[in-house]
Amino acid sequence: MKREVARAEWTEGESSPKPDVSFVPPMERRRLTLLERAALSVAWKVYPHGEQIPVVFASRWGEIGTTLKLMRQLHDEGEMSPAGFSNSVHNAAPGHLSLLAKDKAPYTAVSAGAGTYDMGMLEASTYPGKVLFVYAEESTPEMYRPHFPDVRRASAVAVLLDD
Repeated sequence: MKREVARAEWTEGESSPKPDVSFVPPMERRRLTLLERAALSVAWKVYPHGEQIPVVFASRWGEIGTTLKLMRQLHDEGEMSPAGFSNSVHNAAPGHLSLLAKDKAPYTAVSAGAGTYDMGMLEASTYPGKVLFVYAEESTPEMYRPHFPDVRRASAVAVLLDD
């Protein structure tokens, strides 16, 4: 059974600072979405730098804000930004982490509805040795709030697990 070795958390709020991504080169940093910033900030704090370890990233909604922006752009302008699209995919955050850490170990992106956190943790538990589990969500977009009773603030947690 895996045990938790280290943990880092961040939740959006008036009294909480923005996610710290000062370790990301400035040209890359300016293109990061809030979800990527949140995920990278917590992951970087517990990541065993210098090691090659698998990462399991989980998010129920992923880049929902970016996706909505792209859909509006497509509707209004008839096209969408290629750079925006590359940030809208579910594995954008673990991909950035992989590049920043120069880690060639596999990473997986999990989305499983209301059970996403649990299914992501289950996925992480199947890897031998160390594995980094990262769960991140954006705040519920305004247009969806009337339809979802569990309106949430942006948050992220990273948990380093080991045998």
